[in-house]
Amino acid sequence: MTKLIARIFLLGLVLVFCGCASVSVRKTVFHPGTRSQSTPEKIYVRPFALEGLRVDRKGADLDAFASEFQTAFSEKLVERLGKNIAPAEAIGADTTVPHSNAWLIEGGFHRLNQGSRALRSILGLGLGGTKMDCVARVYNLRQGRQEPFVVIETTGGSNAEPGALFGGPFGAAPRLVASAVTSGVTADSRRTARMITAVLSEYLAGANAPLPNKPMHAKRLGEVPGI
Repeated sequence: MTKLIARIFLLGLVLVFCGCASVSVRKTVFHPGTRSQSTPEKIYVRPFALEGLRVDRKGADLDAFASEFQTAFSEKLVERLGKNIAPAEAIGADTTVPHSNAWLIEGGFHRLNQGSRALRSILGLGLGGTKMDCVARVYNLRQGRQEPFVVIETTGGSNAEPGALFGGPFGAAPRLVASAVTSGVTADSRRTARMITAVLSEYLAGANAPLPNKPMHAKRLGEVPGI
């Protein structure tokens, strides 16, 4: 019994350092014929479509959740892009965009699993984890809206970090607070916006295009932190 407890404790320690809430870039596909190698004057962001929703809401509540999530994500992405790439604006799904030195970003979430915050906070170790898969398509409006010059796929969620049960009497409360702040679809959507922006920042930096801040780094799937 003592050995079993020791193994569980060791597993908990390993997961503290190795398992965490994270979103990574799964795949990036560039289309050479439509590439934009200069910083755009403006970036337009359409609401991202939502598919594969698994949340604890139905009917009107589900519709409200979807609308609020789309709006919040557009705001997060616009904020990131404005700070690290170029001025950005959230637009409607049917808004006409001008033929100009600008980009258009649209896409969708193909999996959005809310999970269970209670299970994440108390038990963790993968129980109650969120899952979020997203595809972003970026168009160069100078060439018209033909095909995207880059397609960015991200994936991640709040996964294997231990919950409060593994924190002991002095670690339980901090874990509950940390879980409330760093896990859930809101936090994961914020990380998704960051990864989309980071891919574009890296791309423009590689083309020696001017950026308002130092280039960002996109975390790729399977990449070890700090490498």
